[in-house]
Amino acid sequence: MSTATAPIQPGAAHPHTSLGHLRFDRVVRSEWIKLRTLRSTFWTLIGVVVLIIGLPALIAAVVPSLSVIESRAPASQLTAFTTNTATAGLTFAQLVVAVLGVLVISGEFSTGMIRSSFTAIPHRFPVFAAKAIVLFLTSFVIGLVSFAASWAIAVPLLTAKGYAGDLFASNTLWNIVGAATYLGLVSIFALGVGAIVKSTAGGISTALGVLFLLPIVAALLSSLLPKQTWIADASAYLLSAAGSGMAGLANRDLEPWANVVTVLVWAAVSFVVGAVLLQRRDA
Repeated sequence: MSTATAPIQPGAAHPHTSLGHLRFDRVVRSEWIKLRTLRSTFWTLIGVVVLIIGLPALIAAVVPSLSVIESRAPASQLTAFTTNTATAGLTFAQLVVAVLGVLVISGEFSTGMIRSSFTAIPHRFPVFAAKAIVLFLTSFVIGLVSFAASWAIAVPLLTAKGYAGDLFASNTLWNIVGAATYLGLVSIFALGVGAIVKSTAGGISTALGVLFLLPIVAALLSSLLPKQTWIADASAYLLSAAGSGMAGLANRDLEPWANVVTVLVWAAVSFVVGAVLLQRRDA
């Protein structure tokens, strides 16, 4: 029995490129399919939404009215309280996003699926880059919608109790976009950590240590060594501290652009190191 094969027309576009067996847009699509079909993705993103929206809503609902506590705080402090409340879920949401970022790469190492990906794309880097793009966009969009909702809930509740805040102010918009961008960059940082460590437990521990443990250690050292002011100054350049600055929270005297650059450096270093090790080590 013979099989007829349709001849390839001269000049016809071939789906294969120098990336391996797939064009880059198809690599991105395949990584999107992987991400959205994982059960862990659904639950982690649900957790992000609940934390970002639920925690500010709870705080805004239970905080007493200024008329009850007879507060005479200046308007700047009242506005800062509104900002802190609307972004209260960021501290915990970043941890959940970091877990997702690690799982996206470490899960494939643990199951061996990464070998299939690298067989289709021998150069490996397009796979890693596609994961980063899909992760960033997913985290950013979820963060953008969630933070917009948290501000939309917190501001009316707090202003009705006498606190200051403007949902349609330019600063509010930048705080929402900044917080969402930070979540996207945290996912890139965690992806790089996962590629470096190649272990789910180790990657999650490392990422959460940088985001959660380092600020605690820095605060402890700063309180024990008050004369060493460089410790407190250096703590402003920690990933979570700069991320808070991107969301509109106070981060010592750092300018907004310095917070953005700091987070970008953390994410870029992790991504580049992870990409290099991914090329040099066996899957």
